Amino acid sequence: MTRKEPEGRAADASMTLITTMLRRPLDPGYAAAAERRRAAGGPSSTSLRSPLLVAATVVIGLVVGISAYNLTASSGPRSEARDDLIAQIEERRVEVEALSQESQELRAAVTALETEELAGAGDAQYSRDVAISVGALPMHGPGLVVTLDDAPTGLVDESGTGDQADEGRVYSRDLQFVVNSLWRAGAEAISINDIRLTSVSTIRFAGSAIIVNLRPLTRPYVVTALGNPDELPGAFVDGPGGSYLSTLNSSFGVRSDTEVVDDATVPAGVRLTTQYATTGDTGSTPSPDATSSTEPDS
Repeated sequence: MTRKEPEGRAADASMTLITTMLRRPLDPGYAAAAERRRAAGGPSSTSLRSPLLVAATVVIGLVVGISAYNLTASSGPRSEARDDLIAQIEERRVEVEALSQESQELRAAVTALETEELAGAGDAQYSRDVAISVGALPMHGPGLVVTLDDAPTGLVDESGTGDQADEGRVYSRDLQFVVNSLWRAGAEAISINDIRLTSVSTIRFAGSAIIVNLRPLTRPYVVTALGNPDELPGAFVDGPGGSYLSTLNSSFGVRSDTEVVDDATVPAGVRLTTQYATTGDTGSTPSPDATSSTEPDS
């Protein structure tokens, strides 16, 4: 049985909204406004050639164009200031390197003069041994060179924002472990990127840079260790140092390389300051608050 529409009802009465949109596409408010314009003798709609509309379009276009140019301009005050700052940093770095080299040469000359002065008293060898132990003299001989570098490009986030990608970097703690393993394996003198390590050297992390003796390093990180060529390489590779490097490579992609060399050079240390402590003998028992004074040796 089919249902019939009631008499007097349109067949499309159930689609009133759609029918209204098709028959009267213009909103009633807009239609009323157009009718008022026609009644007043004006056009029913605003022309796209209206001077006000054209002027507004031109102004908006100029604002957008100027903003886009400022954002994409390759040269500007900010870019020039950044380039100037980079140039100044590079100049200062070159100056620091030159002064450090001069300091090493002067320190070696002073040590040589001290050795000559003590030669008559029979203390020349002792003075030389002390100078070597504190890193005041450059050294050369056979040894082991260990090179560390970050994981290949793509595994490391160069911006330093990705936690997982940063695992592929070489950190200060990695260099600390390698250096301590070399000392344990029998190294007699060690340098990192031609910076001599002494008993007062520091290896630390500052931002995205590794700092050794207050000087930033650039990758790759070359650790040069002097020692017995028959014992040092095997003791390092078979010990904790070799296992640590293997784990860094297999787990995080950090690259490392070890090379036995017949003749390597470790420069003299810089910023070496000799200190000594003295206690005053007053003949009485020192109180718990008594402390020794430490002064630089001239």
